[in-house]
Amino acid sequence: MQYIKRSLLVFLLLFLIVSPAIGEEVFLPPIDELPGEEDAPKAPDFPAPPTVPAVDASPAFETSAPPPASIPGGLTSASPVQTQVVDESEFARINWTEDYVEASGQAVAPAGKENTAQGKLLARRGAVVDLQRNLLETIQGVRVDSRTTMTDFMASDVVKTEVQGMIKSVEIQEGSWDGSVYTVKGRVKLEKVRAAVLPALPKKPGKKTAPSGQPKAGSASGLLVDARHLPLIPALIFRIVDENGKEVYGLDFVDSERFLASGLCDYQTNLAYAKDAPRVASSPIVAKAVKTISPANVDIVISNSDAAKIRSGSFDFRTACRVTVVKR
Repeated sequence: MQYIKRSLLVFLLLFLIVSPAIGEEVFLPPIDELPGEEDAPKAPDFPAPPTVPAVDASPAFETSAPPPASIPGGLTSASPVQTQVVDESEFARINWTEDYVEASGQAVAPAGKENTAQGKLLARRGAVVDLQRNLLETIQGVRVDSRTTMTDFMASDVVKTEVQGMIKSVEIQEGSWDGSVYTVKGRVKLEKVRAAVLPALPKKPGKKTAPSGQPKAGSASGLLVDARHLPLIPALIFRIVDENGKEVYGLDFVDSERFLASGLCDYQTNLAYAKDAPRVASSPIVAKAVKTISPANVDIVISNSDAAKIRSGSFDFRTACRVTVVKR
């Protein structure tokens, strides 16, 4: 009985708390007056996201690298890697693959000017002078042909002036300052070296018309000389001759503008890479060098059969200097 009374008391208290005040009427809207869709709050208008165009993931240009070759077992071999032909000294190097001469120069800030803006400026100026000196020394040592270097041509006022001009306008690649020493690196394209020495050459390339388009099916697109087994020395000018000493390739066969722009050849060290490089395109004649002509080891001898293939081709790739030499 006591439990029932207590329950009724609790119920009465809850009723008084949640019920409206005495005398206050509670109105519920009729069902037909409930808010419709037109009265419902609208979501805020956000601007539509911009349309993103589809992305073309294909490269802008087709690369010359060949697809991975298949090997037994369903695996693929890695693409051949290019390694460059470089003659290096302490402060400079000649890159025969990328066709440039590069050097570095260093200078310290004057005493008492360390870690100052003026000291940095003076050190940079001295580093550029040191760079130019190292570049000049290296360019003088560039081998022109089997008998001469650039030093032999510097006696010509024309060549000397051209070389001095390219040294003064050297392209600075990078510079660094550690607070006391400034270091710079700069390079000169071998194209400029060829242009400088051209007026003094005893034999000059003429103006020729390079073949247009691609070679026909079955025609050679270029020449790839494999001289990895020989002590070949790179040079600006060289000759390729047959076993009888008759010239197959050299200045007499090329267009002067092509010679200045890209040289008689590019030098590589990886035969697999060179076969598919753009310079010799897709179907080069691959000729194994018989020997180099001593003592300079600049000019190359190939077999009479390979020489005959070059001479009989309907597409004369020699005019455009589409030749690559692979050396060790």
